[in-house]
Amino acid sequence: MLTNKYDGPLNSAAVFALTVSAALYSFIALLNLFLLWLSPFSMLILAIFIFASHASTRFYYAAVLSRRLRRGPDLALSNGGVGLTPMIAPIKLVTADFIRLAAAFPISLIACALTHSPLLSSSSSATGGAVSAVTIGLDIVTVVFGLAGTGVALFIRRGTAYRLNTIHRGPILTLTPTHLEFHPLLEAEPVTIAWDRMPYLAGIDLVTVKRDSTKKARITTTGNPVPTTIDITCLDLTYEQLQRVIGCFACRPQYRGALATDGGLTLVRALINDNPANWPR
Repeated sequence: MLTNKYDGPLNSAAVFALTVSAALYSFIALLNLFLLWLSPFSMLILAIFIFASHASTRFYYAAVLSRRLRRGPDLALSNGGVGLTPMIAPIKLVTADFIRLAAAFPISLIACALTHSPLLSSSSSATGGAVSAVTIGLDIVTVVFGLAGTGVALFIRRGTAYRLNTIHRGPILTLTPTHLEFHPLLEAEPVTIAWDRMPYLAGIDLVTVKRDSTKKARITTTGNPVPTTIDITCLDLTYEQLQRVIGCFACRPQYRGALATDGGLTLVRALINDNPANWPR
């Protein structure tokens, strides 16, 4: 199955796996919190931050995917037609993972400071220099791990093609009575194709950009057999669903007028549904 990290795994098994993993990470964070109460080491503070933040992002992602499975893609009337909002939850997840790793070094320094502060009075003062040596050794390891995490985050970030501050927030796909419109997340202007040109989805490919996988659609039109490549990353439709939507309005002009009305929302949602009984005849 064609997929990349910007494609949300739209199935109940993925939601279940994310929820279970988030619960497991929450348990590990609580376990480290208990151990911190017994032995206030900086490594435990860093572990609590890593596991707790990881759990919260996975709970969020599971909730978003569950909502998408129940309600389908976000559709709304926009620019005189039916607009489909991109699913940017994967970009938010990647951003959250970057922030978590990037914060590892400052968090490690804070953890070391807390370990030697009155807030977390170490048992080393009561048991002698051996424990103090262990505490200092763990502080060094904590800082090294934190520095490595921040370095990895900055390196990976340089190869990330999609960031929340560089993408537009409008529809990624708009279907109007006169034309089909793709608006790639990183582009300032949309790509418009008139229905009279009979657009056809020739295929969807994964293309590497800045060490990142992006999703590209190849669209052919009447009089132009050479496909036009359009970035559709975060358009959460399968090849079959997207071709079904495009093909319906390209081949059946009688349905195009509905795209400017609320009936267009119902029609497009029916086409996206994989149940043939819901498709227009």
